Formats: sequence, C-alpha cells, structure tokens
Amino acid sequence: MKKFVFPRFKFASILLVLLLALSASIYAEDLPVGSVNHFKPMIDDQYYGALLKHVFDGGDLNEAVNLYGQFVGSLPSSGYELWMQELSMARACLILARYSIDTGKEYKAWAETFMNEADKLIRSAEEHEAPKSAIMVLDALSNSFWYLVNGSLSKAMKFPDMADEAYESNPEDFHALLLDADRYLYSPGIVGGNKKKGLSLFQEAEKAANLYGAAEWDLFSIYSGLASGYDKNGDHGKAVEYATLAKEIYSADETVNSILSK
Repeated sequence: MKKFVFPRFKFASILLVLLLALSASIYAEDLPVGSVNHFKPMIDDQYYGALLKHVFDGGDLNEAVNLYGQFVGSLPSSGYELWMQELSMARACLILARYSIDTGKEYKAWAETFMNEADKLIRSAEEHEAPKSAIMVLDALSNSFWYLVNGSLSKAMKFPDMADEAYESNPEDFHALLLDADRYLYSPGIVGGNKKKGLSLFQEAEKAANLYGAAEWDLFSIYSGLASGYDKNGDHGKAVEYATLAKEIYSADETVNSILSK
C-alpha cells in the first residue's frame, strides 16, 4: 500500500495562512479601542465638510445636491484610495437620503435614489478591497437608513446585531465604536437599547478622538451623542455642556437644540 505523503507546498501554504491569521488576530487585539480611523485622510476635506455643514445647518436640499456634486467632482484629484472615494460617496448619499425624507415626503423618490446609489457604492468598495470593518459599518447604516426612508422593519431589525458585530469584531475601528454607541443610546429597549451603555461608548469615542484626532463631523456625532446620553441619564448640566459644543459645529440638530432650550 502506497504511503500518503502530504504535499509540502500545500502544507507550507496552509501554515502560512494560519500564521497570518494568528498574527492579524493578535495585532487587532493589541490595538486600543477606537484607535483606527480608516477615513483619517479625509479629516480636512473641504468639499465633504462643506456638504455636511450645509445639511446639518438646515440648508436648502437642492443646494445640498449641488455640493454633493462638487464633492464627487473633487475626488479624482484627492489622492484617496478608490475604496475610500466610494465609501465616502456612499456616506454622503446616506446623509442626503435622510435629509431628503426629512425635508418632505414628496422627496421620497430622491431618498430612495440616494439609498440605492449608496448600496451600489458599498458593494463596489468591497470589490476594491475596502477594510472589512468599514464595509460592516456602512452596511449597518444602510439598513438603519432604509427604515427611515421607506419603513423597512426587516432592515431595521437587522441593524442592532450588525452594529454589535461591527464593533465586537473590530473594537479598534473608530467608526464601529461610534456606530455601536449610537445603536445603544437611541435603539428602543425592546431591541436591546441601553442608555447607560450608549453613554459609556460615546465617552470611549471622545477619549479616542482626543488621543488620535477626528473630523469635525465625527466630533459633532460624539458631542451630540454625549449631550443626549447625559440628558437621558439625568445629568442636565453635562448635557448642556456637550450640546453647546455640538451646536458650535452644526446648528440645526433637533435633539441638541431641545436640550439647550430646556
């Protein structure tokens, strides 16, 4: 009977894969919470910043679309990796989708167009080797925003688990941390919302931003989240402190303005 000999090249390949997987796992575990910002090159992007400033200050929807066009037009010369260009456009489309539906029900078709474009961009970025955690964050956001646009309960019910998975498997990802903070703070208790945990995660996000830097739009998310978190947990003084910081960045957020008006 012929003795079986394991092919050396195959064994070496398997061993290499296992070693790479182990080293990647150890590397991820060693990274501090919120220390990796895949979009750090965009922190000072004037075109993306102008779009978000216009939207979150309550500007005209048509002008917001024009600003989106300017942002898209700036990307070929930006120097960003292709996946980053696509995911940043996807984020902008999600924001415009929500802004369209918030502006009025007559803009629902606009909102759905932006949502469909966002989903296409996410899949394209995945093909162009975007970081897995970045894809997970955008996919979770898409599910959440589809609920806001067309009331899809099936997508809304998937969001909490998707947000948890993105953060639990990638705690080093700054935006996965922000996503899960938002999920716990604002989700209803029936789907696992927890205002104390949400506040705690936003506090972690603030520490990460102070240590590693963050864009003004991310700082706004942190400050508005902390304002809401402290308000929900009964600390009005801290809520006002962070609401004031948030309003210094963007002026039209209803939750921020509600806290400041109390």
